Amino acid sequence: MHYYKVRDIANTLKDSFNYLSTNGKNLLKIWVLFAAPLILLHYFLLSKLPIANILEQFESEMLLGFNSLDTFDTMMGPLYPLVIITAILSQATSIVIILEHIKCTKDSVPINPEDISSLLPKILGVSTLYFIISIILGLSLLFFFFPFLFVGTKLAVAFQSYIIEEKSLIDSLVHSWNITTYQAWPTFGLLIILILITIIISSLIQIPSEFIRMGLEGAAWMGSDLGEFIFTLISGLFNVLTALTTIIFQTVLSFHFFNLSSRYSSNISTMNTY
Repeated sequence: MHYYKVRDIANTLKDSFNYLSTNGKNLLKIWVLFAAPLILLHYFLLSKLPIANILEQFESEMLLGFNSLDTFDTMMGPLYPLVIITAILSQATSIVIILEHIKCTKDSVPINPEDISSLLPKILGVSTLYFIISIILGLSLLFFFFPFLFVGTKLAVAFQSYIIEEKSLIDSLVHSWNITTYQAWPTFGLLIILILITIIISSLIQIPSEFIRMGLEGAAWMGSDLGEFIFTLISGLFNVLTALTTIIFQTVLSFHFFNLSSRYSSNISTMNTY
């Protein structure tokens, strides 16, 4: 298929959206069945955290000096680890479903909902990789914004290396770093485009959510437990819709990954020839 040939950025975007128009229905069905519930669960757990109180406590005690970890642990309790775990698992499940679907389609192998159970080891692997990348990006951010952008660009296709190329966790990081060596600027530009697309789509999705919120604020039953649950559910469902942008993001990066891998293989072959 021409989808998997070496292409430039414009054609990579075109091929990605052509792929989604052809295979998006089956991918969306599997994503909604398995990734969406985890995203919704994470949102419900997140909504239970007293974020406003935590920020107020953080700001007030910054002047007096305090152990921030103790403060967070006291205010969040055992719920905080669950929020972190569900955040990572929901993202990992979403990424694995998308990339495994692309990999199977590339190999002309159908993927069905009943196949998801076999992906559990990969979901745990991507969860670990997600955590490692988060730590690396967090540490790079300590050295200001430009190192963060550089490292983020170099590790942009680490998930694709792990799922599509079936490399180990460390090899996935190394492979992503290597294949972006001569394509760092195009990769950075593509990431900027994808971030802008994500922001635009997310904003459009959140607009009706805000109108619903303003419409329900005056309702008498909104102060009850049922009203709070209904409002959280509605907000959570809109959050799930926003998370659909992950499909676009990872699909485009996957086709970019095919391009990077092909170019990298060609460069290695040329170097070996000389």
